[in-house]
Amino acid sequence: MYPSTSLFIAVGQLAIAILVMFSYPLQVHPCRNCLDKVFHAGHVLPNKTTGDLEDSDDAVIEDEHGGSPDMSTLKHTLLTLAIVASGFTIAYFVDDLQMGKQRSFSDHLTNVFL
Repeated sequence: MYPSTSLFIAVGQLAIAILVMFSYPLQVHPCRNCLDKVFHAGHVLPNKTTGDLEDSDDAVIEDEHGGSPDMSTLKHTLLTLAIVASGFTIAYFVDDLQMGKQRSFSDHLTNVFL
């Protein structure tokens, strides 16, 4: 896209690569928590009143916005792999971000694999 003979362009491309490399985990973390909450929707924590929390000193306040506290390593790994794989799949198939031209998915697959 840009000529690679310029030092400024090479530094800019390196900066973008580093930015994407370090920001992707920051995007995966809330997405994984959200998917965990969606797939774990039947597991609802009981509401605790303020009187219940004052009575017990050992009460643990759980984050109602995070994922389930008992997410297994397997579930964590599978959700992360699914998010990363879907991101790479979308990045592979999207080659033009232009909004005006409509093509069908089968036309796009034909152009990609031929």
